[in-house]
Amino acid sequence: MRGWCAAEIGTGVALPQGMTNLIADRGTTLVEAIVAIGILAGAVVALAGLSSLAVRTSALARERSVATLLALQKMESVCRDVAAVPVSPANAWAVDTPGYLEYLDSHGNSLAGGSGGTYVRRWSVTPLPSDANLLAIQVAVSPCRTRPGASRCGDAGARVRLASIRSRVAW
Repeated sequence: MRGWCAAEIGTGVALPQGMTNLIADRGTTLVEAIVAIGILAGAVVALAGLSSLAVRTSALARERSVATLLALQKMESVCRDVAAVPVSPANAWAVDTPGYLEYLDSHGNSLAGGSGGTYVRRWSVTPLPSDANLLAIQVAVSPCRTRPGASRCGDAGARVRLASIRSRVAW
């Protein structure tokens, strides 16, 4: 148990003995303030790192969303008139095949120059082996970044790929 003593604050006021000498407790506030500032600084640094990660992730999500819309746009245009769509060469995915490749700006407009776009869109139309009237349509859109050692534009890690099967004949 703590002992009680009468203080000179007023008559009949009893304080715990540890509270009678308040002048000796002044130094602890400086140490506490330094520790609090250190904890706060660490939290701010951690939040700055998370903020940077959030900005990067948001930019990648936007890029992938735009690529998905561009792939869907091409898929709809190919599927709209599937009876008149020519079959693509067998290696349309492996090489940049004219007629099955588009370079697009950041708004999805096709660039006439043939390269230097923000996105690259490739597609192929191949008949299924079981029925020549059934066509497998594939569209891939990726940001036009060339990784070290790559021979063509298109980031495979950020690629969006859609596939559909359509019939040449109406049902």
